[in-house]
Amino acid sequence: MSKSKPTKHSSTRKGSSSSQSVAPGFLFITNKLIINNPERDIYMHHIPPSSPSKYGGEIRSKVMRYRNGDVTEAPDFYWHRDPNSVPQGQLLRFDGQGGYISDPTGQPYAAVEYKTFGVAACNPLLPIMVAEHDPLVSPVDWDLLRIFHPTNRPGMSQVATFNSPMGDGGGPVLYVAGSGPSWMPGLIPRTYRSSRPGVPRSAGLGGELPIILGLMALYAAHDPHNISIDDVFLGHHRIWRHGQWTSNEAPRGHPPTASDDPTGFVVKVFCDPDNPYSTPEWLLNLEWQSPIVRE
Repeated sequence: MSKSKPTKHSSTRKGSSSSQSVAPGFLFITNKLIINNPERDIYMHHIPPSSPSKYGGEIRSKVMRYRNGDVTEAPDFYWHRDPNSVPQGQLLRFDGQGGYISDPTGQPYAAVEYKTFGVAACNPLLPIMVAEHDPLVSPVDWDLLRIFHPTNRPGMSQVATFNSPMGDGGGPVLYVAGSGPSWMPGLIPRTYRSSRPGVPRSAGLGGELPIILGLMALYAAHDPHNISIDDVFLGHHRIWRHGQWTSNEAPRGHPPTASDDPTGFVVKVFCDPDNPYSTPEWLLNLEWQSPIVRE
């Protein structure tokens, strides 16, 4: 498959056919948050805590690699978190001899972190909340999942926060842009259905990558070892396959009642050093110029 770099004539930002000749990708982890002391909102619903001290850490997932609509395991990478160092966590690479690959200064080589979000399911009345950085590192403000409707892509829904790099469009709001999305209720609850008349058919789901991956992780069944998410991302029977969400079932990881503790993940996306199209510019383009979950 031929590859070409973005230029002023053939940029994926312009939605040209050259977008088919490149394969932007990334590495990611979906680590389950251990919530010791959930907080309550003004309506007394349980929500994820804002303070890192109210968490008991995380349960690591496998390191995974996304490329061209599919996910595989990246076993040569390892997530290491050290609360006593800066930064507190790094994605390191094994050297095949029991150690880690080093950079020219002799320090362990770390993959470049692109974005981090917290994503949590709270209860049937307050389904999804997101936080804009790592809740295990510094205090966070959890907010409701919101959807941006880009003007130049009718029917596309983009998960976003008020600080997301959105273009022209409506929102972010609490309902999706198109009708009949294949990823509802698996990723986004039915309470987010659009009730507006005459909306176009859904054109897919895009926006903030860690939020989308966190929604996928929340689909997996409750699992104290964080292994069930493999059924979502990996293997022949994975749910997210060739860029499409293949299940029409409701999520299995959401708390069943308002009295249950929230289920949450910290999701980190990294540039893939083995992919020349895995740069912040390419990933930003991937988020906001195309659907990550296709119809």
